Amino acid sequence: MRPLRLAFLSALSLPFLITGCGGSPLEGATRGYDVERYALEGAFDWTSRKLAATVSVTLTLTEDTPAIALDSHVTVKAVRITGADDPAYEVDAPGGVLAISLEDAPEATKGKTLEIEIDYEAGTSDNFYAIATRLGDPVLSRALFTDSEPLGTSWWMPCTDDPSDRATFSVSLEIPAQEQLIANGRLVLDAEEGPGSHRVQYETGWTLPTYQMAFAVSQFEVAKWHTKSGLPVEVWHRRELPGSHAEMAKALAGMIDRFEPLIGPYPFERYALVLVPSFPGGGMENAGISFQRETSSTEPTLAGDFYLAAHELAHQWFGDLVTIETWDDIWIKEGMANQLEYEAGRAFTDASGEGTLHGDQFYAEDGVPIRDRALAPADKYTSGPYARAAWLHAQIRSVAGDATYFETLRKILEAHRFGTIGTDVFIDAFAEALGPGATARVRRALDAKAMPRIELQAEPNAAFALVLDDPDGAIVAPLVVRWYGADGSAEEVSLLGGARAVIPAAGTEVLLVVDPGDVHPEFEVTGDEARTAAWLAARVPLTASGKTALAGLGGAAQMNALRVAATSIAAMITPAEITGLLGELDADGAKALALQLACGLAWSAADAAEQEAWAAALAPLLEPGPPSFGLGWVGAGLGVCGDIVPPDALFSAEWPKLEAGLVGEDVTLSRLQYLGAFQLPEERELATFGVVASKAPSLRARRIALDHLARRARDVTSEAWVAFYLDLLRATRTSETLPSAMTGASWAVFNTGGGALGLFVEELGDILHDEATRPAHARAICIGVRLLSDDPAATKAFLGGLADAPLSEEARVLLSKPEMCL
Repeated sequence: MRPLRLAFLSALSLPFLITGCGGSPLEGATRGYDVERYALEGAFDWTSRKLAATVSVTLTLTEDTPAIALDSHVTVKAVRITGADDPAYEVDAPGGVLAISLEDAPEATKGKTLEIEIDYEAGTSDNFYAIATRLGDPVLSRALFTDSEPLGTSWWMPCTDDPSDRATFSVSLEIPAQEQLIANGRLVLDAEEGPGSHRVQYETGWTLPTYQMAFAVSQFEVAKWHTKSGLPVEVWHRRELPGSHAEMAKALAGMIDRFEPLIGPYPFERYALVLVPSFPGGGMENAGISFQRETSSTEPTLAGDFYLAAHELAHQWFGDLVTIETWDDIWIKEGMANQLEYEAGRAFTDASGEGTLHGDQFYAEDGVPIRDRALAPADKYTSGPYARAAWLHAQIRSVAGDATYFETLRKILEAHRFGTIGTDVFIDAFAEALGPGATARVRRALDAKAMPRIELQAEPNAAFALVLDDPDGAIVAPLVVRWYGADGSAEEVSLLGGARAVIPAAGTEVLLVVDPGDVHPEFEVTGDEARTAAWLAARVPLTASGKTALAGLGGAAQMNALRVAATSIAAMITPAEITGLLGELDADGAKALALQLACGLAWSAADAAEQEAWAAALAPLLEPGPPSFGLGWVGAGLGVCGDIVPPDALFSAEWPKLEAGLVGEDVTLSRLQYLGAFQLPEERELATFGVVASKAPSLRARRIALDHLARRARDVTSEAWVAFYLDLLRATRTSETLPSAMTGASWAVFNTGGGALGLFVEELGDILHDEATRPAHARAICIGVRLLSDDPAATKAFLGGLADAPLSEEARVLLSKPEMCL
């Protein structure tokens, strides 16, 4: 799973032994069983917004017990046990437990297999979504879908919310004739059920944990491709949803072709990416069928879309084929998926094939460990098991070497196929390759909180001394610092935590490269102003020999040098050199950063002739723009280029298409993303991006336009902008675009003042009373709380008006603790 935002909600951890009133099934109910199969059959009623279903649970008792306990937040109607008469059951609603007595089941002894049928109803929740036609959505199809990690399956089906308890899964639903069902496994039935409906059934021939059991229903269309081995790869999307779906299917097939030599054959019968509206997170790796947001999963030429798709795909091996043993082990699957997503995109970041390990992409957060045993399952999804764990995986890979690393991964997957793995077993698999010292460092790094930092110290007759401070032991693989001489020679030092190295004065004269293998994220650097300035200057090549050395390095080292140069506007290139430099770079991000640097140098040029030279050199480069994949490394940073080459003229053929709302026009979403980096005069913004935000036939296009306008709204004081946002919000109930729309509106209202605040807060209240907008509820509450922070009475009235709102669980926590927003 890749969350759009990091969850902070607690989830109930259920005890092994459930106790209750004397003589009730709750008393003595245990988890002394192993579920072998879940078979769900039912239908969803859009009027009552409830799933009426029966689930058949086949389980084998692993101990003699008077009662068993299942996780359940549904309304149970009846329970039956094959061979037993009217078994007693009891529901602990606050605890989310269904206890079923086995006293009337004579076969219910250790080692015996039971079949239990449960009739129930499940309403919509944060784990079971029914998205009807929405205001502001150009696509009219409704959608029904699940989203269950970590403990959410029990909100739509009684089960065992334990990642280590794998079972087969079957789902059979009666749905309208014009709609389609997709679920885990193979399609085994599609038959007319009655007037205007059909029954569709999928079932798996392999086991999976309950949090990966999933289904979705909508009027779907399917784009198809195949891998080199013939594996079907599909993208399911709502009918008439704009997007490059065939290209995404092709890209996914290419990712599988990339992964299979590294980690083994793809494990399931097909792979489907399912795009659903109002999806609450970034994506979810349901076994064989990943669910992802429609507005971040349609354009494989954009880094964000590509990496999200690759992340969920990578989970099909780590997370799905082999599941984590406990929730404390999520770092194994999430860190691995983070690492592999960048491996899938190596062609965009390491075209020279230098084999760098993507460490610069892992934005590890200080103070957040990879593993925090004290947190409840839903709270464990911090940056620790994602970026920081990916960094640990990269360090293991660096020490073991690529061949040994991937061979070990393949052995792990084969040994634990359709099973589970825990932290100790995973680390032990690498122990021989790592050796006892590095293995011990891996175990220590799991719980390390503080991030390492580089301290620059004074050193006689040298540029400075470098000390690698690693107080908690997060470093496993050495940090390499390399410097080049004017003759092309290179020297380097390798540092573990606490080590000190002296960098000679000559080491800062040509090019200093920190972590050329790209194993580590960027570490904080401390030191006095002079040494810090020398450190930064040394990392930017200003001489011909330094530029030659940079051209021979991998894309990551090039990006790091250009990132430093762009930040400090270091004069490493001239107008005559920019085109040649772009041709030498091996990463799309580096090319985008080079353009950003060039525009910064042009903007800072004091000489009019130099500015004109820059404008002449940049215009033919800016009109097509950098590779769209590289936009992810600069965001809106190319906006400074608009001060050198006016965007009105540069993109004159495209602005009329935006003014028409992109209706029937050929501006791609990646191109729109690029145009959004440039600012237009204030009044022109609403005439272009404002029209796209209101009228574009693509919700993704609307979101891109709203992201752009939200950045621009920080600086506007126009009543026209306030009116635009209020009208837009009244006509919008799409959770994909509301966050940007509400953020922009808050700035426009704040900057303008007047009586618009009350109207805006009233609109926030309406949004919060709409179930379809649940993924945006937390943002809406926090925006209201922050805007009203100087008026306690208004804050109380705003929050008090939400008591009966169908809020998301995250928003409900904020309702009781609004200070979390401040």
